[in-house]
Amino acid sequence: MPARPPHMENPDKYEIATEVLSSTIRVLQAAGFHEKEVLQLFGQVAAKRERAPVYLEPLGV
Repeated sequence: MPARPPHMENPDKYEIATEVLSSTIRVLQAAGFHEKEVLQLFGQVAAKRERAPVYLEPLGV
């Protein structure tokens, strides 16, 4: 991915990402997913093609 111009960089982007992902984990756990399942869901998202919609497959735990 090409670098953004300096005026577009967000120095807090990792702090923001940390908060968003932490919240996502808490919501998924509140919905009944175990930690192992949450990691599997994140793995599905990480494996998707760029600019492709996210469709999660049911987990075969």
